[in-house]
Amino acid sequence: CMGCATAQGQASADEVYRDDRVVAVVARHAINPGHLVVVTREHVRHALVMEPELLSHMMLVAARLGRHLRETLPCEGVMLVFNNEPPCQTLFHAHLHVVPRYTGDEMDRTFGVPTSPQERETMARLLTVAPLPS
Repeated sequence: CMGCATAQGQASADEVYRDDRVVAVVARHAINPGHLVVVTREHVRHALVMEPELLSHMMLVAARLGRHLRETLPCEGVMLVFNNEPPCQTLFHAHLHVVPRYTGDEMDRTFGVPTSPQERETMARLLTVAPLPS
């Protein structure tokens, strides 16, 4: 698995962060310059099957890296993205994208389409779930 090889230091990667649970590297296929990927050191297929503590840790690391991107690059924002199964996920090892964003970049031009109030209401009825326990 390329994710395991990257996390274990066996694959060529430009690391920017490493701890006992995750490693972050510069993306091989970047949306924008500075695009980073946080990879779990243990093999987990994707975020939807990950233990909550590891998922939280990945988000905390990604937020730290995102703040660093904002301080270091002239980006206007940062997007944090998990892809979970096809068609988006091509590396079947959990990884979190930390993407510097700019007005007019590729994601700005192609992300989403307007939805009607009726469509949103229908989706809200269909997708509402109970709150997590406190």
